[in-house]
Amino acid sequence: MTKSKLSNALWVLSLFLVASCSASQRDVAEIIFKCHADQPKSIDVLISIVDNTFKLEKFNIGSSKLDNAALISDMSKSSYHRSLVTEHSMTFTHGDSEVIVSDYYSEELDLITKETSVTVQQIGKKEYWLCDDSGFSKLGSIEDF
Repeated sequence: MTKSKLSNALWVLSLFLVASCSASQRDVAEIIFKCHADQPKSIDVLISIVDNTFKLEKFNIGSSKLDNAALISDMSKSSYHRSLVTEHSMTFTHGDSEVIVSDYYSEELDLITKETSVTVQQIGKKEYWLCDDSGFSKLGSIEDF
């Protein structure tokens, strides 16, 4: 009976070891851009990077949600810098629609401005959101491609 309990304990212990090893080998998503705004209508955007692949994890405007980020056909990143101003942006494209996320930093006129924003462009229509204080961006840490 003691042998049976010992073998059961070893079996359970090995199962936990395999499960913990599997969990540690999973790709961990790093959030690189997050935005929430209530005006002109509610928007939530979350972009992450997993194993050098960018993913539009969350894209909600009002009650509309983008459920399948695989619909994104193209993505590009750009950076702009001049004295006292830096801007980084990433554009996700699907058909005639674009989602542009950006961060802007300026020290011009002795005034520090730091903003994250989202712009959605569709056929003939452009909408812009300035993210609230919970938004953040790590776009500057990504090399242009």
